[in-house]
Amino acid sequence: MKPKWLYDSESYREKSDKRVKKIAKQTGGRLTPNSGATPFSKGDISYPNDLVEHKMTTKQSYKLHRADLHKIYSEAIREAKEPVFMIDFGDIALVGHVQKIHLK
Repeated sequence: MKPKWLYDSESYREKSDKRVKKIAKQTGGRLTPNSGATPFSKGDISYPNDLVEHKMTTKQSYKLHRADLHKIYSEAIREAKEPVFMIDFGDIALVGHVQKIHLK
C-alpha cells in the first residue's frame, strides 16, 4: 500500500491556502501575504476592523493552544484591530473574538 503523501498531489498547505483565499473573497477580506509570515503584515485575513488567524483541520478535533490566542491578540492590537480566531473543519467553523480578561 502506498503512503498517502505519495499519491496526494496537493499539500496540506496548498489546501489551506486555497481555503483561506476562498473565505477572504466570499467575506470581503484581504489575504495577508504569505499567511502573515512577514514582519510587516500578520494574520491570515485582514478586514478594516478585524485580523483573523485561520486554522484548518481535516480531523475530528483541533487542539487549541493558549499561545495561538496570545499570538493573534498581540498582532491584532499592534495593527489597531480586533483579534479573531477561526477553526475551520471544512463543513463547519468556529469563529471567535479573542480578548484578554482582567478579573479581580
